[in-house]
Amino acid sequence: MYTTTYKLFRAKRNRILKRKTWIAHTIWNYFLGWQRTRYALGLPYMSYSEMSHEFTILRNADPEVFAHWRELDSWAARDILKRLDTGYHRFFRGIAKKPPKFRSVRKPYSFMMCPSGYKFDKPVAGDLGFGIYSDSVTIMGKTYRFNLSRPIFGNIKTVTIKEDTLGDFYMSIVTDHVQSHLKPMTGNAAGFDMGVKTMLTRSDGHKHESPQFYTTSIDNVKRSSRQLSTKQRSSNNSERARQHHARQHRKIKRQREDHHWKLALELVRRFDVLFFETLNLDGMKRLWGRKVSDIGFYAFMQKLKWQAKKRGKRVECLDQWTPTTSVCHVCGNRVELQLSDRTWTCDHCKTHHDRDINAAINILKVGTSTFGVEGIRLATASSPC
Repeated sequence: MYTTTYKLFRAKRNRILKRKTWIAHTIWNYFLGWQRTRYALGLPYMSYSEMSHEFTILRNADPEVFAHWRELDSWAARDILKRLDTGYHRFFRGIAKKPPKFRSVRKPYSFMMCPSGYKFDKPVAGDLGFGIYSDSVTIMGKTYRFNLSRPIFGNIKTVTIKEDTLGDFYMSIVTDHVQSHLKPMTGNAAGFDMGVKTMLTRSDGHKHESPQFYTTSIDNVKRSSRQLSTKQRSSNNSERARQHHARQHRKIKRQREDHHWKLALELVRRFDVLFFETLNLDGMKRLWGRKVSDIGFYAFMQKLKWQAKKRGKRVECLDQWTPTTSVCHVCGNRVELQLSDRTWTCDHCKTHHDRDINAAINILKVGTSTFGVEGIRLATASSPC
């Protein structure tokens, strides 16, 4: 499967899409409230098939109360019920910490459509062997134009429409195109130590500093927040101030995502096997607060694993309690260190260590011995001090 995202041009008819996202909200919240009521009464969980059956009965039995449900494509409405059912099953299996919660109408939401809900113009044969689609799409009877920033490869399977906080609509297209990213292996492996000031420290001594996009833009965010608080609620000035404030946050989010993707692509191109330590992010947030959230360790790891999977590389994570920082990678002697100790000297072999580089080398050594890596060159610093 291959997914691409396109931005729909702004138009007055986009209000129709906004109403359909509101309908998706109402379907989610209605059946979530039903599930919670059944739980409070001691009744069993209502499965997806039961919810789908009740949805059909309600939509046809009382057309006045649930008339707006008929405006949304039937397949798209049932996909929302699938999302709700998946969220509950993730909670039942212990994957999610909390059950699904009610969604605010003010926050962005999306709906997915199968071929019955959308229609593209018939593609024209291209020079590279794939069809070239036009920059217009018909969604539930209305035609919209979008920015065709890149060609659409393969046969279109599903289309997802989502609105952001600024009122812009984006379209994600999933096709059956299979893109090959396999290239000759480099034969290198490296360990990485994660930190707050230095985002990543490689076992070969190279350090990737933390961009801290939110910290550098916090003055603009605070200023826009103060301007928003002075405006009269529900006024035009208040809406403009809200959009300006949301635009500041969207810029920071995009900067962080762009940095994550570029860094992940650089690492998987350079190394075949990458070893990381498992972090206690909740504990780190209690110590350093928004600095940890600004870096986005979890989001970066998700992107890195995705890039590695496409290219046949490996990303392995060590156990959380594996000692890496306070152990000398030369002789294995363990010492007591404080967070302020950035460099230290081993009492046994008298080797002077950089705290982060020593931890990265230990992560590499423990990872290679734990996960059985063979025929791989270990990237270690020649002079770690």
